[in-house]
Amino acid sequence: MTDFKPDEGTLAAYLEGRLDPETAAAVEAWHDASPEHRKRLEEIYYVLFVGDRISAVAGIDVERSLRRVKRRMAAGRRSRIRRLVFRTASAAAAVVLLLTGGMTAVSVSKRLSQPTIVSTQMGERSQVVLPDGSKVWLNSCSRVEYSAPLLSRERRVKMEGEAYFEVEHDRHAPFVVSTNGLNVRVLGTRFNIRNDDTNHRVTTVLLEGAVTADTREHRCAPIRLRPAQQLVYDTRKGEMRLTDCTSAEASISWIDGRLHFDRSTFAEIVAELKRYYNVDVHFTDASLRNERFSGDFHVEDGIYHIMAVLRLTRKFSYTVHGNDIYLHAIPPK
Repeated sequence: MTDFKPDEGTLAAYLEGRLDPETAAAVEAWHDASPEHRKRLEEIYYVLFVGDRISAVAGIDVERSLRRVKRRMAAGRRSRIRRLVFRTASAAAAVVLLLTGGMTAVSVSKRLSQPTIVSTQMGERSQVVLPDGSKVWLNSCSRVEYSAPLLSRERRVKMEGEAYFEVEHDRHAPFVVSTNGLNVRVLGTRFNIRNDDTNHRVTTVLLEGAVTADTREHRCAPIRLRPAQQLVYDTRKGEMRLTDCTSAEASISWIDGRLHFDRSTFAEIVAELKRYYNVDVHFTDASLRNERFSGDFHVEDGIYHIMAVLRLTRKFSYTVHGNDIYLHAIPPK
């Protein structure tokens, strides 16, 4: 097939994994033959998988390509890319920052040879659409790193902080999330991962599908999770513990800006609040750190409202000096 000249429809079918092996191999050989071919395939990649999220990409006539491709394809199709491997190209991800005051759309561009990093600051949340169609929600003070276009035999993502994943199913390319020595492997599922450096643990909650977790050092056997189960990995001891999770959906309440505490220690609550509010909280009595509270709040309530509600338990009082909050234990009567 030395004279092979694929049209846009054939290239689109290749990107969606709909070609037979012989034709797919011909497209790959054609792609490798010249920079012009690589650019042409890159154009169509953007139109299919990024063009609806980013209105303009430098150096690519998206509108012209969209008109050509749509003549040969059903409108709105967004299937997975199965085989394509770009050696040189550009990738873009659509990122939505969910700020306390509203929503802002941001585009992030990177060379495919370099990892793409998306991070959130204090008080921010974000949604990221990965090149394979999977979606990631980042909580405040979190970060995700991936190499686009996630088209190898293993789709690997690194993360810090807390993130919720909705992974596109692809039995040929398992999706792996790595964080603080823990690897979570999935095919297609919904799950939340929280890397808690303060308490030296990583908590994975499975909402749908199936995942398998193992450690980087392989110090313990892999563990398979079922829906409504959670896995807690002790990063200091290298131990994993599997339990049932009666409130799996509550683990992702943060996506909607809600703060859910279920018999959480005061130390855990304070650590969570510090992710959203620019304050320093100090315990003047160490015994307060282990007091437990339950409640549901919204980020927009503000930290002083949350403190005022928790104070109704009569377990503590607090004073404020600038950006510092001091918590004082109330002696039992």
